[in-house]
Amino acid sequence: MDKAKSEMVDNFFEQAEPFTARLFEYLSDVYFFIKDREGRFMKVNGNFLKLFGYKKEEEVVGLTDFDMVSRELAIKYENDDKKILETGVPLCEQKEPVSSAQGIVSVYVTTKLPIYNSEEEIIGLVGITRDIAKTQTTIRPIQELQKAVENIEKNYSKDIKIDDLASLCNMSTSTFLRRFKKHFHMPPVQYIKKVRLNAVCRMLLENDRQLCDISYECGFCDQSYMTREFRKLTGLSPSEYRKKYY
Repeated sequence: MDKAKSEMVDNFFEQAEPFTARLFEYLSDVYFFIKDREGRFMKVNGNFLKLFGYKKEEEVVGLTDFDMVSRELAIKYENDDKKILETGVPLCEQKEPVSSAQGIVSVYVTTKLPIYNSEEEIIGLVGITRDIAKTQTTIRPIQELQKAVENIEKNYSKDIKIDDLASLCNMSTSTFLRRFKKHFHMPPVQYIKKVRLNAVCRMLLENDRQLCDISYECGFCDQSYMTREFRKLTGLSPSEYRKKYY
């Protein structure tokens, strides 16, 4: 590692060290990382290196998500990180897609915490990502809801009935609603909306189609409603989002 990188890491960890130990107890089959305020990786573990195809930690230090995953995923991670850095509110047990070095996308569970310096300023974040395919206590409830999740991902542009999703999982509607909220930390209606908004993000970056067409294809009843919900999620209007990232 060159001198500039070494000094950058040393200065960062002088302030961050008290917070890093809090997560090491969870390092069984997980991917550990620390980022500074600019989104640069400062520290990762061996599992993280293997996942993204690196051999040494120094190859990763200074890189950002945009250097390692697809633009779509990097933007999502960046938006999540900004909320933590701006508010200081941790992101806990969020289920999200992660892409490996081979381009294989799987669902992982991520927890991120802000890191403070001695002046109580947020200087970065520390996180762990668990592979739910390797964590049986996590994957079991996901499996029982898998058919519903797959149906939502496949048919988000259509009118999706909660009763139909419950039937796919061989559950009563009340049981389905309770279990879905417990494991995804949101009701299925909100999850459907989130999937639709993610689709809007993708379409905005893929082409320059009219917003009214994108709104319809992503399952929203009208463009104005889609715009209001999109702003709640991203802090930007669809047009502003496209201008910033397209």
